[in-house]
Amino acid sequence: MNTVTSLDAARGMGAQRSAMLTGRTGQLIAGAGTPVVMLHSSLGSKSQWTGLAQRLASRYRVIALDLCGYGSNPLPAADAPFTLDDEVRLVTDRIDALVGTHERVHFVGHSYGGLVALRFAQCRSDRVASLSLYEPLVFRVLDDEDPALADARRLGERVSRFVAAGRRHDAARTFVDFWSGDGSYASLSLPVRAKLARRVDKLPLDFQAASCWPLGPGDLRAIVAPTLLLSGKRSPAVVQRIHALLTRVLLNRRVGSFDCGHMGPVTDAHQVNPWFEAFVDICADREAALSTSRAVVGPASWASAAD
Repeated sequence: MNTVTSLDAARGMGAQRSAMLTGRTGQLIAGAGTPVVMLHSSLGSKSQWTGLAQRLASRYRVIALDLCGYGSNPLPAADAPFTLDDEVRLVTDRIDALVGTHERVHFVGHSYGGLVALRFAQCRSDRVASLSLYEPLVFRVLDDEDPALADARRLGERVSRFVAAGRRHDAARTFVDFWSGDGSYASLSLPVRAKLARRVDKLPLDFQAASCWPLGPGDLRAIVAPTLLLSGKRSPAVVQRIHALLTRVLLNRRVGSFDCGHMGPVTDAHQVNPWFEAFVDICADREAALSTSRAVVGPASWASAAD
């Protein structure tokens, strides 16, 4: 399977298909069939994936989820420790309730959401049919002395100080401008800035969770699901370094890049979404073929062969 060639051809795919999206607390659902679960970036929500959900809903059951403290979900308790596994538990509970406890799902994840998807894939490899990720924030793949990692740590510390001081707009501005360039926050409309500022209380917990996993390269090498790794050529150095290292550590991966930044799935969805769509299609077709072959060579077939 030449996934890169297939995905390159997918860039020319047509316009988004219309679909009925159903919003519920913490989740956005559309379509029917094989489940595709979408996890958003920090400061985002399930609504980030509306366009991609419309593209996929004619063939899949699309489930876009709010992560802890975002969208319709409350912040984690202030007096309790928070880790990436809290996100994984939330995702697991939602998936189990919506599609059952055994069905395999395809994941699409961006930034922090991509990191959550990777952790889920390590913990529950039996449930993951594929991973389509745009610049997952796997900080711990970097060496402790890496200057790009130092930049990200300084960002986390600065954002956390602003949040603790109640300076929500300063926290949002610092975070957004790091990932999208100086002046990006100021260029947003007042309602959008207000919405982002209301969500910043979760950011220190995102940095905390991202700083504790993976424990080592073995955690990532244990991920066997076919994985698409996408990146932006204008993204900050830290995610470009992470992307380069993940392409070496993840064993079953394909890669692609775009002339855009870290928020490519939002700002340049017309480029990125066709790649997500094509990779899910390829992996779903392969899953279906494997399921058919397993059904043909089942217990009855072996019994007949033994007669």
